[in-house]
Amino acid sequence: MENYIKIQPEVISGLGEKTTFKEFEPPFKTILNLHIDLEDWLGDDLMECYPAFIITEKLKKGLEISDFSGFKFSEMEVSKAEYFEDNYQLEKPVPIFFWLQVIGQEFADDILLNDKKELYLKPKLLKYLQGKFNVNYLQVEPQRNEFDDLLDNMLLES
Repeated sequence: MENYIKIQPEVISGLGEKTTFKEFEPPFKTILNLHIDLEDWLGDDLMECYPAFIITEKLKKGLEISDFSGFKFSEMEVSKAEYFEDNYQLEKPVPIFFWLQVIGQEFADDILLNDKKELYLKPKLLKYLQGKFNVNYLQVEPQRNEFDDLLDNMLLES
């Protein structure tokens, strides 16, 4: 995608049992209602729990006052998994999280997904995120590895 940069946000695990999908059979890709059963959080303002993207309230407010386009926000349910307190190492409270729904179109918006649900940003949006928000675990132009191939094969078989 010309003029866009592929990114991989901090990955969190834990789609919760109250998450509902449009699809009735695997592969499940279209979320209708998002619930995250949070196992840990490393502190980034932008995260991914495939196939969803999650942001902190701080980032939501920043995007709301910006001129960037290609997204909308939805509320979501967050619960703490059984071992969250053992895993969580930060000396700050867990923020309020929102579901970042990426609806952008190529050439028209600043953020979009490709057909594999990979996230792409225009360079000015990436610079904005890196300059004003915690994105320490965000990978820019991530490389594929053997786990990506394994995951692709598992999705094809389901």
